[in-house]
Amino acid sequence: MMYRISLLIILALLVSCQNNSQKKLISEAPLISQTYTDGLGRKIQLSDRPQRIISLAPNITEIIYAIGAEDKLVARTQACDYPQEVFSLAEVTTFPAIDLEQIRTLRPDLILATNEIFGPDDIAQLERVGAPVYIQVYQKMSDIYDGMEALGKVFDVADQAKAIADSLRALDKRVTQATEGQIPYSTLLLTSSGDPLQAVGGKGYLNELIQKAGGKNIFADIDKPYASVDPESILLKKPEYLILPSTNDQVYQQLIGQYPSLYNTEAEKLKQVFVVNPDIYYRPGPRTLDALLDLTQILHTQLNRESILNAE
Repeated sequence: MMYRISLLIILALLVSCQNNSQKKLISEAPLISQTYTDGLGRKIQLSDRPQRIISLAPNITEIIYAIGAEDKLVARTQACDYPQEVFSLAEVTTFPAIDLEQIRTLRPDLILATNEIFGPDDIAQLERVGAPVYIQVYQKMSDIYDGMEALGKVFDVADQAKAIADSLRALDKRVTQATEGQIPYSTLLLTSSGDPLQAVGGKGYLNELIQKAGGKNIFADIDKPYASVDPESILLKKPEYLILPSTNDQVYQQLIGQYPSLYNTEAEKLKQVFVVNPDIYYRPGPRTLDALLDLTQILHTQLNRESILNAE
């Protein structure tokens, strides 16, 4: 009997020693790192799931909230203003210059940005903070959905991110099917009404958005996402619709004041000039589908949001 008790004590001590050894090994073992590839093809290595994220792009901030990873956000830029909850976050300055020290004091373990806002020199600056910098690129509408899923994997919310992305893909497909066979009205989307005038070119997600909405981008032959144009080239292309993303209700009057010849466009003659919400057009994310539905209804009034959403 005494032998049996002694054996149990010895076994208990051995198990205890093994557990302690395992705990020691685990505590001293390096974290298992994970490598991700961002939109620029850069390899981003993370030693653990990021818990302190700084978003330097309004659209990425919106994506983070959409996929349910907002609890990991510690800061955003002054341009990030949606959803309303973002105003509880710390604000960092990126314009007219990036405040690196401000970002550094927030101790991020991941910085998110886009190549539309930040060029190679900016990215090199951000890397001096000491945290990985993950860049997203949106050349096509599908890049928006794929980008959501990519961030979902980084933040360990892959299932929720995929569900959101799949629902947006389904709506995208539904709109595209609804506009098939419709007249592709010639469309001009001006991204800048100042000097120089700038329009959506034949590359990028906005050109694809025009096509999916059942329009024909008048500058689709320009092999760039955006292009500087002049009034003469606009008049030559005869746009039937003029789309002006702006928060300024007087933007069209100011455009005509600066370029009087644009009063002779087909769009003006047909009274088909529309000032639209710039945020949903310029922020590739969940609300891009709002822009797609919005533009579809502008170009084809019978294809309103309800008719598309309720289509079988």
